[in-house]
Amino acid sequence: MKKKGFGANFTLLAAGQGLSLLGNSVLDLALSMYVLERTGSASVYGALLAAAMLPGILLAPLGGVLADRADRRRLMVWLDLLNGGVVLLTLPFLQGAGGVAAAGVLMILLGILGAMETPVVQASLPQAVEAGSLERANAVVLQISMLSAMVGPALGGILFRVFGVAPLLLLCGVCFWITAMLERLIRLEPLEQVPASGGLLQTVFDDLSESGRFLRREQPALLSLVGFTVAMALLCNGVAGVGAPFLISTRLGLSADWYGAAGSALGAFGIAGSLAAGLLVGRMGGSRLAWVLVMMGGCLLPAGTMFLAGGGTMACYGTLVAAFCGMQLCAVVFSVFARSVVQRRVPGRMMGKLMALAAALEACGQPVGQLIYGFLFDVCPAGWVLLITGLLMVMLGIIGRGVLATLKL
Repeated sequence: MKKKGFGANFTLLAAGQGLSLLGNSVLDLALSMYVLERTGSASVYGALLAAAMLPGILLAPLGGVLADRADRRRLMVWLDLLNGGVVLLTLPFLQGAGGVAAAGVLMILLGILGAMETPVVQASLPQAVEAGSLERANAVVLQISMLSAMVGPALGGILFRVFGVAPLLLLCGVCFWITAMLERLIRLEPLEQVPASGGLLQTVFDDLSESGRFLRREQPALLSLVGFTVAMALLCNGVAGVGAPFLISTRLGLSADWYGAAGSALGAFGIAGSLAAGLLVGRMGGSRLAWVLVMMGGCLLPAGTMFLAGGGTMACYGTLVAAFCGMQLCAVVFSVFARSVVQRRVPGRMMGKLMALAAALEACGQPVGQLIYGFLFDVCPAGWVLLITGLLMVMLGIIGRGVLATLKL
């Protein structure tokens, strides 16, 4: 039985996620510093990073099928045990001449295991809390993720300078194993399953086909919601992910300290967005969710206008950071409610597959957006890029009002 409100199951799930995400964040920093220190090459590091991200896109659907076919609690436990195991097994190989190759293999393996684990955790959340607590639970999970992203690099940087890479990997491996022990205490109700019709590939194909038919025929509004989420990821990650470092450091000529301050502000507003989402539970309808997209676009309009008007360096910096912070807050609110709608409307036996499909599509949108905006910021005036992107987001929200209004949040 699910506990009322959050309960012990969610507390254990959230605590495990917090520890696992913190370990991952510290590990990412440690491996980044190690590879750059050993090679001095940004291209080598970039290639390894791309190779590590690829499994998350390609294997997410398979992870979703596993999440729906296997015992989710056991799957989480085994995946975190494997995470800890591969980290600790890599330790002896980092000291020799093949250390960079070993670090690359570790990054790829962690990417594969992460692709398996993410849909399992997301699909388990509705089983760990009551339906009325989904928005708040998703908001808490996002808060944990953002806090880990803020604390992890700072902590990892200090520990890397003091102890080096080996003790850091040992610490992260132990974090994964402690997470597995916490997950063993979670109790989730078993789900009814349709028997597999053939081998592994046939089962994956049949399950994904069934999920596609479910979206097209029974929940077309959810399919539209996923489309809006992908479009939002493409626009937001493109304009902010590329625009923030490029405009602050290159166009405005400010130091890394100013970019770091902007990053800290973005993290703070992300947490504020998750808190706002918790407060808006029961007050947010589908049409209001569309207005969140409109507000996101509106945040960019003053910054675009300031750049076009030739404002001073600090004026442009201030409006740009304010724009990205406002977008971050709105994006988190949108993500919390969008994810909760999917979790509430999708049958438990399909939850993992559909959450994995949405995550894979969103992940595809991010690099596409970054490539597009990298080109746009090189060839177009920054003000026009910001202004047109803001108008596109406003149009996206206005177009989506009719579709999103049919969704009961």
